[in-house]
Amino acid sequence: MDISDYTAFFHDGSLLEIKHDNDKIELSMSSAEMDEEDLKEPIELSNDDCIVGKLHIEGVKCIVVDDELLESPLKKEYEDGQIFHFEIVNNTVNLEIIWGTYPPKPEMDDFSVITIEGQKVYWENIPDLETRL
Repeated sequence: MDISDYTAFFHDGSLLEIKHDNDKIELSMSSAEMDEEDLKEPIELSNDDCIVGKLHIEGVKCIVVDDELLESPLKKEYEDGQIFHFEIVNNTVNLEIIWGTYPPKPEMDDFSVITIEGQKVYWENIPDLETRL
């Protein structure tokens, strides 16, 4: 499925999980709440009226985080990853993430700009994904 028409709905959504294995990355994500009338094609929404699933990036060529080439696997640095901006241009994924922690840990926040270039990018819609994590 091509999710690029719906990336704007991920503003205020969540980056739930990152799996990075060799040249493949899976980003488990949830959009903000949306109305079914906003859908251009039939997409099953979660019980919370969100688009939920995994963004697959295969044949990863490079990962840049905050203007620095990442040499190690991409991982989730904090418990919470709020999506500030999400965009797919050709086979390049651009994410801006507001990171944070949950109590009782000390409150911390950070901001990252992540760019991932791959050979193939596609969406796997999984409406009940959050219940599986």
